[in-house]
Formats: sequence, C-alpha cells, structure tokens
Amino acid sequence: MRVVIVGAGISGLSCYLFLQKHLLSVIKAPTDLEIIILESHAATSRRDASDTAFEEAAAAPGPFADTIGAAIGLGTDLSEAIFAQVANSGYPVSHFHLASARGHSLARIGATNQKDPRLHTVLISRQHLWDCLREHVPDKVIDDHREVSGIIYSKAQRPAVQFADGSADLEADLVIGADGVKSVIKKSVTGDGKVDKHPAIYDGLAGVGGFVSSSHLRGNEPRGRMTVTFGAHGFFGYGACTVAPQSNHFAECTAPAGDEAAWWSTYECSELPDTRNFDKDDILRQLKVRHAGWADPVVQRIVDGAVINSIYPTWITPELPTWHTRGLVLIGDAAHAMQPSSGQGTSQGFEDAQVFSMLLAHHLERHFSQSASRVERQIPASVSEAVDQASKEYFELRRPRVKRIVDRAKQMGDTKRKKGLVEEYLTYLILWIIGQYLWLLRLAFRGIFRTSRRITDDIPGLLPVDTYTKQVYNDLPIYEVQRVIEADKSPAVKPVVSPS
Repeated sequence: MRVVIVGAGISGLSCYLFLQKHLLSVIKAPTDLEIIILESHAATSRRDASDTAFEEAAAAPGPFADTIGAAIGLGTDLSEAIFAQVANSGYPVSHFHLASARGHSLARIGATNQKDPRLHTVLISRQHLWDCLREHVPDKVIDDHREVSGIIYSKAQRPAVQFADGSADLEADLVIGADGVKSVIKKSVTGDGKVDKHPAIYDGLAGVGGFVSSSHLRGNEPRGRMTVTFGAHGFFGYGACTVAPQSNHFAECTAPAGDEAAWWSTYECSELPDTRNFDKDDILRQLKVRHAGWADPVVQRIVDGAVINSIYPTWITPELPTWHTRGLVLIGDAAHAMQPSSGQGTSQGFEDAQVFSMLLAHHLERHFSQSASRVERQIPASVSEAVDQASKEYFELRRPRVKRIVDRAKQMGDTKRKKGLVEEYLTYLILWIIGQYLWLLRLAFRGIFRTSRRITDDIPGLLPVDTYTKQVYNDLPIYEVQRVIEADKSPAVKPVVSPS
C-alpha cells in the first residue's frame, strides 16, 4: 500500500508518525507499506515547511498562542520519547495572567490539567515542535523541493500526484493533503482540480511578533506565567519560551526561564498586508503607536527593542462541503484553517491525523482479515473501499467538533479588533467576571465541550499539554472512534420479530 502525504509541516509529519504507529499493526510486512512525504520547500532545514504563520519569528496572533504554543494534544499515545522531547524543549506554563492595557489585573486562569501526573501547558515555538517531530521521521521518506501541481486518476482509478516540473506522476492508494491553507489537494477534493472553489479568506486581522531576551521580563516574574493583555487597539502577549539548561521538567512542574522569551501583537488591519513587500519601519512605527501608553512596563520594553521581520495575516478556510473524495483526504489547515484565537490550529491537525489513522487501520484490518461484522456493515472488498470508509467516518466524526471550535474562535477573535471606550471596558468586565467565576467560562463554552468526556478521560495513554481553555476544547472524539471499532467487532445482531 502506498500513501502519499503532501506537505511536511507539523500536520504532515504527525500524520506520518500516526500512520506508522497504527498501520504497521495491521500491515504485518513493513515492505507492504510505503509512505512518502512530498514538500515544496526544504524539509531538512530549521523551518516549518507547509503549515501557515511561521517564518523566522513564530509570532502567535492569538491569546492562547497557537503558533507558539503548539504542543497541545501530543502525548505518549504517539511516543513517550516525542512527548518528553517536546515538553522539555519549551517553557512550562502553570497559569495565564489576563490584564488590561490600562494596568488592571483581570484574571488568573490555570494552565494545568487535573490528571495524575498534572501537566502544565508548554509554550514552545512551532520551529522547535517541528524539529522534534522531524527528528523522528526518516530522511528517506521525505522528497522535498517537489512542488505538487494537481491530481489525476489512473486507469485503475487510483489517485496520482502531478508535479509542477513535469516529472512522472506518482500513483498511490491514498493521497493526504496536509499542504496548508492554500492547499493544492483541496482543489481536487472540493472541485475539478483546476480552480479552488473554496479559497482561504483573509479575516481582517494581522499579527507581528518574535523572540527577545528573557531579560525583558520582570525581574520578579513568577515562574510558570504567561501574560495576555487586551486593549482598545489590539492584543499583546508574552512569556518565556525556553528553560534553563538541564531543566527537564516533562511539563510536570515549573522551571526557571531560559534565555529566550516570545511576544506577539495582533491588530485589526482592513487591507491584506503584503507579506513579502512591506515597510518594516512603518510596521514597527504602527506597533509603537498601537501600544503607546499601555501600562505594562514589559510591553514597553519589548516594543522599544522590537525588530520586525515578518507580518502574519490571519487566514481562515470557509466551511468545506467535504474533506475527502476517491482516495484523497484533507487534514489540518487544508481542511479547516481557523482563527488563531481558538488556540487549536495545531492541536486539530494532530487530532485529524490520529483519528484518520485509527479509522484507516481499523478498516484495513477488516479488509485483510475479512472478520465478522455487523450484517449492515459491508466488509471492504479492497484497499480502496477501506480508504473510502475510513475517510467518510473521519469526516463525520471530526466535522462537528471542528465547526464548534471555529464558531467559538470567531467570537473570541473579535476581542482583538478596535473598540470604543464602552466596548473596551465591557471586555475587561467580562474577562474579570470569568476570572472570578470560572464556572461561567464553562457555561460560556457549553455546546463546545462535554466536561465529563475530555480526551484524558477516554484515552488514559494520551497525555495532553493543555491550557484551561484548551482543556474545555479537548473533547477529542477518540471514544467515538473506539465506538465505531467496537461496533464492527460485535457479533451481528439478528432483528427481533414479534409474533403475528
């Protein structure tokens, strides 16, 4: 069986690792499984290749740092070694300090889960996360500098990848589009392959940010804190993102800050910024004007010494009618790029990879073993049918959850837009109330999560690194996957016929 993953970003690499984990338990001979990752950029350098919003600075345009804090949902279910490496590459955050631009302390929100052992959020650059994953993916499976131009179907109706340089098509049993918000594979999934019928939409928000010396932080900065500040003209966040040498915390305790801190500023920008040709001095001037007068001295020190290298517009993917078709599947930003306000972009890419890999392994096992199944569930007669069944169930399970997160992220994103005086203070009041009465936060998120069924309740082996907000989001429907699998393994139940 040949699987081609288009995109060697975080979603693509994690998909490879999950497929290796689950498929090799079904396909007994490793030589019968071939997984190839195609990447248009260099995938051996320190670069997050295909996922959006990472260049040199890894600025995170969102209150819970999706672009920087990207270790959400990754745990020992994938690999204990990867989990430890990711956790120890970042800074353990025990709580978020929410503040106003005028100097008010609004809320202290815990960033630790309630499991044993208790795990903190880890603030980590996307670059370091990508590096951790990349170390566990063999060089031989990545074919970089290969730009994919489209998909055609062979005479046997198998998908084949076409290349921009005109080289020979690459036929496969399954092509996974992990190629980001401007996905080429999406064109073939939702249309005729020529025109993107559902192009990404600029959301009217942009971000800048980067890394500075941790000396910019307060001398008495509490361990484990990340600060998130809201104002009338945008949003500013900062926190340490490395730890002192030999501080192997495994996300189980706080640790002394290292030499590096991360910062990011998000603001409303009506016109789409040109990310390649922009006036860095003007963007820096706007940054200083936007945060002039903000009471936090750390914000002022960071802004005074800031260097602007990149600007990050916020792109979102409109709701797609489907994420799959005839041997093609979309994951991550290619399927559902969302506002960074969700704090869930990277996490949802992990979830996509895990859910699809589990379902694919299950249906391939049914195909290869031809084991007993429910009467109404036809056993896949071919690898192609197994792929189709897994793809269909993946979409049905994942879409409702992703939609809830996207809808909530849109509401949260409005807190970063320009506000009048009344709206500004109303935002502060709401955040203060939430900080005082956390049960209101749970009530506000009702319909997005089920507190009795979080990921850690259902999969004991998966250890999330999450924030409070991400905990209430982390209702990964793995138990639904297990329910599908167990239902297929159950003996066929004959209908009960009432006597006439």
